[in-house]
Parts: sequence; structure tokens; C-alpha cells
Amino acid sequence: MNNIEVLAAYLVIGLSASVALSVIAVKAKVIRRGAVPQSVLVGTLVTLSGLPSVLLFILFLLYATIVTRLGKEPKIKLGVAYDLEGRGARQVAAVGFTPSVMAMVSAATYAVGLAAVAKIFLISYVASLAATSADTWASEIGVLSRSNPFLVTMPKAKVTPGTSGAVTLLGELSSLAGSAAIALTYLALAAAFNHSPNWVKFNWTTVNPTIQVVLLVFALGYLGEVLDSLLGALTQPKYYCDRCGMVTEQEVHTCGGRARLIYEPRIKLSNEDVNLLTSLIVAITTVLVTLAFSHLLG
Repeated sequence: MNNIEVLAAYLVIGLSASVALSVIAVKAKVIRRGAVPQSVLVGTLVTLSGLPSVLLFILFLLYATIVTRLGKEPKIKLGVAYDLEGRGARQVAAVGFTPSVMAMVSAATYAVGLAAVAKIFLISYVASLAATSADTWASEIGVLSRSNPFLVTMPKAKVTPGTSGAVTLLGELSSLAGSAAIALTYLALAAAFNHSPNWVKFNWTTVNPTIQVVLLVFALGYLGEVLDSLLGALTQPKYYCDRCGMVTEQEVHTCGGRARLIYEPRIKLSNEDVNLLTSLIVAITTVLVTLAFSHLLG
């Protein structure tokens, strides 16, 4: 089969497999029922990029599910166990839009003979996953920290766990680990599929993950999480509970006391909006960096 025929075959396979896997994901409480259409679309687009891309995305979801379910009871007590019943439609779209589009563009450009362009967008696909992974690990593990988080824009303020823009040392270390997990998985998959037929790895035939590429994915993944925290702090209202002496996002704090508004952003974004914007910025940055330093990336 030529590349166009392979791409068409992957489209059919991807659609069928994504429907089946989305049903399984609902039963496993990875996503909610209302998120199935978004899940199918994301899965189909990722599948276009070949088996290694699919495996990387599945492992990314597996890692995210594991860290989400860590410390279930403490998260319930803190009132931050939002995702234990699965991610909703907006979350799936926010997390999956950028990497799935990068994967699709990489596959399409490879199919028409633009291998160099395909490689750039494939690296961008991996980097956007690394950024989302870093943010998920930071949020889901950092909230379990025994030390009080602080707001990235107000380092001296005590913050309610789970507040957008709140960071802890445990969370930042977890963010580094989350980004590294994707970068190293990318490296392992590239090595594992090195001698596979071209139709199996498809646009991964362009991959030569040098140490520069792996470090780039790792660095941009972590910086994506830092950007996510900053945007979360700047684009969502903040309140202060005088009773507890803590900053929160809720008008009524968890203690039951009414909090007073101390920061009103000019531009308000939801968590999903911030996640989507961050992944887009990381993806675009990856494309620009790989273009500028292509001689270093192999």
C-alpha cells in the first residue's frame, strides 16, 4: 500500500477502535458517558499517526488514570476528587484537541511526502502530551502534599489545595516526573518500532530521537505546566477567607465562611480553557524551536 492508502486504512481502523475503546473507558470510569463523541474524535485522529502514536497516547492515559486515583480518600476529604468518576466532555476536548491535531497533521504531511514537516509535528504531538502529563501529575499528586500550597502569583499567601495556580514542591517534582514519563516513553517506543514495517510505524519512520529531542520534549512539557499554573492564577477570580486566612477560588470557603473577592481578572478562563491554551502554546513553541534548531535535532 502507498502512504495515502495506509492513511485511509488507519482512518477506518481508528474510528472503529476508538468507539470500542471509548465504551471501555466509560465502564472503567476514565471518561464520562457524555465525553464519548470527543473521545472517539481524538482517538481517530491520533490513530492516523500510526501504532506508536496510539500506544503513546494510551500510556499517557494510563499514567494519568493512575495518578488521578492516588490518594482517593484524602482527595475526597479535601473536596478535590473531581475526576474519580471520569473526565467530562470539555476536559477530554481540552486535553485531546492539540495532540490529536498535531498527530493528524504529522500523518497527513508524511502521506504526501513531506517527511521533514511530519517529523516536526510528530515532536509537537509528543511535547503537547508531555505538557498535559506534567500538569496532571502536578495537580493530582501535588494536592496530597502535607505542606500548604502557595499561589504562583502570591508566594506568601496560604492557598486552599486545588486552587488554580497553587503550587507545592511535591507538585513541581511530580510535574517533572510526568513530563519525563512521556519523553522516555517516546524514546522507548521509537527504539521498539525501529525495525518495524513502514506501514506500522508510518510517520514514525522520520523519528530519530536524539538526546536533544528527548530533552526538548521534557523541558517544554514541564514549562507547559508552569505556564498552566501562571495562567490559572491570572485568569480565575481569587477570594480570601478571613476565618481561615487562606486564598480560595470559592465565594464560600470549605470551612463554610463567606470569602471576600481580592482579585478579579480582566479575562476569565475555565480550567479547560487554560489547559487547551497551554497545550496549544507548547505545540506551537515546539514547532518553532524544531524549525530554528533543526540541525541539532537529527
